[in-house]
Amino acid sequence: MRSLLALVVVAGLVTAGCSGDSGDSGDSGDSDETADAGRAASEPTPSGTATSDADAQPGFSVTVERSLNIGLVASVVVEAEEPVRAQVTATSGDHIVETPSTAVARTTSEVAVVGMRPDRTYTLHVEVFDDANEPVAKFDEDFTTEPLPPWIVDRDITIDPERSSPGYTVVEFDPQVPDEDPVRNQYLAAYDDGGEVVWYYTNFGTLGGVEQSADGTLLMHYWPFGVREIDITGRVVNQWRPQLSATGDGDLDDDALIAGVDPDQIAQLGTISEDRPGDAPALPVRADWVDLTSFHHENWPMPNGNVLSLSTTNHDVTAEQRELLCPGDPEPFDIISDVIVEHEPDGRVVRTWDLWDVIDVMEFPGSSMCVNDDLFAEPEHRDWTHANSVIYDERRDAIVISSRHTDQIIALAHLDDEGPQSSVRWIIGAGATMPFDGELPYHQHAVEVLDDGAFVLFDNGNGRPGTSVDDPDNLPYSRAVIYDVDDSSDDPADWAASERWEFRVDADDGTPIYTGFIGDADVLANGNVLITFGGRGTFPPTPDDPLGALIVEVVPSGTSGGDIVLELDTMDGQPTTVYRSERLESFYVGDDWAARL
Repeated sequence: MRSLLALVVVAGLVTAGCSGDSGDSGDSGDSDETADAGRAASEPTPSGTATSDADAQPGFSVTVERSLNIGLVASVVVEAEEPVRAQVTATSGDHIVETPSTAVARTTSEVAVVGMRPDRTYTLHVEVFDDANEPVAKFDEDFTTEPLPPWIVDRDITIDPERSSPGYTVVEFDPQVPDEDPVRNQYLAAYDDGGEVVWYYTNFGTLGGVEQSADGTLLMHYWPFGVREIDITGRVVNQWRPQLSATGDGDLDDDALIAGVDPDQIAQLGTISEDRPGDAPALPVRADWVDLTSFHHENWPMPNGNVLSLSTTNHDVTAEQRELLCPGDPEPFDIISDVIVEHEPDGRVVRTWDLWDVIDVMEFPGSSMCVNDDLFAEPEHRDWTHANSVIYDERRDAIVISSRHTDQIIALAHLDDEGPQSSVRWIIGAGATMPFDGELPYHQHAVEVLDDGAFVLFDNGNGRPGTSVDDPDNLPYSRAVIYDVDDSSDDPADWAASERWEFRVDADDGTPIYTGFIGDADVLANGNVLITFGGRGTFPPTPDDPLGALIVEVVPSGTSGGDIVLELDTMDGQPTTVYRSERLESFYVGDDWAARL
């Protein structure tokens, strides 16, 4: 199995929190509650729970409770004798948050209010409608949001609200603080168009790769190496953990995964779902034909309701193969390959794609096969492909992955057959299967498909020909890039790919911004591109040269560049890397919600 050290590096450094300002104080209430310094949010308290004066409107009652996980989120429950719908308007001074209406009339309707700012008292105006959408009752309740947890620090964000694409920017923070820091955790923070944190979620250790499902839930990978699905209140509705097949030795051991971690930190922050009340238990994911030893980097909600994830497995190689791959290497190593897994919500594996069956390791050994080459090459286990993203391309009925260490973007056929698959549709990069016009990617991340069939990705630029960190005149650079892929012809000989657009940016000293690991690029609803230069600086970092991140939203122009309309630089203040950033148009997505009535 891939060792802990490699996986922590794969999915992001083990994280650490720090104290910081609680955020916008706004109109605070009388409560002196603060978020528990060891959890994402405190338990409900008297000031966070309220029941309306139901006697004033017989037949109705409204209860307001604080989320167990997020101190900024209120759950409003309306109970009625007849089926009703509900919607909420939250007001604090000049800040207003409006929820849509519940889509279906029920005798018990629940509305999660997301978008409120920290440490403020809001009036929640609850409107109730009957099944014919006629208003039948109104209630007002006060709700005081908590201050932000101490590890969420203030960040300066510059936003042009008129040109920025609407929605919430969810940033996957990985604070770079000393190992001796008493609380180590990675967190998600969602910023509104005023640059305020209005939602967050915390996990001990790695947490990232957030994708919103069609139902509005959020999927992500989490430490120790599983996939988690949460609703907007932070409640875990599903989670999955890899389980070795019949060819292996049983379940992965949670105790082994968290060995050496301070038990008090585990008890405070929680790593396994049962530690948080109301969370769904972790379901095992097991394929009879391959041992799955982790989940990492990416999980993708598919339109058929299944989940697509990246996993790993290990392959033995002969002494002759080891000598050819790494001449003179004394270690009897095996090779870690990435396995794409499609599984059903109950954990049943439907299909897998093992890159060992797709790429010839002897022809494409990658950049990190040998111990002296890279920190990803541990003595006994060599991290060969290091895939870092996987998506389902519905237009092509294809699985598209980013293989970092082999500098390849690979499209795999998604066949109807169940079980192991390995049919390649095309490859961009090393071993390309079609002509390419433009600059190829190097050690890229976060490939996603656009509505028109093009692909956007973050091109890190490690090993880009003609560049070197030791050559001040030709320094390496990272960029966001969009590639067009014309593969519509029935004859693959007619297929071709080309570069459409790129974006690079320089630091204040005029040197190109380069991030040798992690990064993201997303095309937004209005055509802007949200770009995460996630790991700026020398890796591994030193106290004198900490890592940081730059997040920008760009209005693209021509074939290169564009205006920046949002900027967040984590080098200002506490150094923090960022695995990815996402723009959610709304937290209220799916069949549970209708327009405001």
